[in-house]
Order: sequence, then C-alpha cells, then structure tokens
Amino acid sequence: MTTEHAGNVGEESVRAILRELNGSVISGFIRSNNLKLDGQSFQVDFLVLVPSIGLVNIEVKNWKGTVKATSSKKWQQEINTADKYYVNEFTNASMQALRTSGLLMQTLERERLNNWPIRSLVVFTNENAKVLRAKSKLAPQTDIILKHMLPNWLKDNARKDMTFNFSLKEFNQIKSCLVEHTQPHAA
Repeated sequence: MTTEHAGNVGEESVRAILRELNGSVISGFIRSNNLKLDGQSFQVDFLVLVPSIGLVNIEVKNWKGTVKATSSKKWQQEINTADKYYVNEFTNASMQALRTSGLLMQTLERERLNNWPIRSLVVFTNENAKVLRAKSKLAPQTDIILKHMLPNWLKDNARKDMTFNFSLKEFNQIKSCLVEHTQPHAA
C-alpha cells in the first residue's frame, strides 16, 4: 500500500465517524486540499464544526508501529516485523496541525470569518499504532488520540460556558472561503 493510499484509507475511516456524529455532536465538517495563503501551501484533513468547542482542525495519520510523539521537530516511528526492525522519522504532526490551524485562522480572518476558537488535534487511524507521548517539557504541542477515541474526545473537551450555533450560512461561508484559497494540483 502506498503512503498516499494509506493516508486516504485513514482519512476515510475518520470521515465515517464524523458522518455518524453529524447533526448530534457536530454541525458538519469540511475537507480541503491544496490551500494557499501568501505563498504558503497547506491542507485541511478535517475542519469540524463543533457547537461545544468551536472549530477543530484534525490532522489524520495512518502510521503503524510505535510512534514516539514529542515536542521535537521530528517524531520517530518504530516498526518491528518478523524480518526486521526499522525506525523512520517524520515531521512532528502536532506542529503540522498547529501550522494548519494558524494558516486556517488567517484565511478565515481575511474573509471576516474568524469568529470561533480553533483547536488542533492529531488522530491516528491505524489499528496497529501505539502512540507514546512524552511528558512535561517534551510533551507534544496538541492532543493526540486514536480514531476510536474521537467521540469521547469531543465530549470531554466540550465547553460548558459557551456554545456556538453554526448556521448553514456560516458553514457555507467557511467552505466558500476555503474553496477561494484552493489552488489546482501541480502537474
């Protein structure tokens, strides 16, 4: 399975969960690729409109093996198969999610749509993933969960002091804003 195909499989599994939650826990979700703001490219795996939280930017990873999540620029993935043991390094997914959230906030602000707080979340979808989170000063910059934990994470992070009523008009405005900043795929 290619990396791109694995990513698509992981994203589809999150989409299935979000579809189940749509209308009850969440007000909707948007996906967007090839966004560009001031020369900076980014993509939104999922932007979820959650009345009890605001906007949740979900970065999806379909990595297998043991992932060591820290505040460092790189995360390590250890894979131990019957044949061999190997280690890969990947960009810190929490930092990637925060970068996306920042660019998303600026994009919405340009259209005067920056009306909600944005939370960043990393979701691992591979059933063979084990995430080891560093503690204290080395802790990753965002929450990191496994896919099956998503409904409870949304419930546990609900704000009691504030509710955001996302109208269909607001949903469409956010979606249109992202479409306006979408660039065609490079050949």
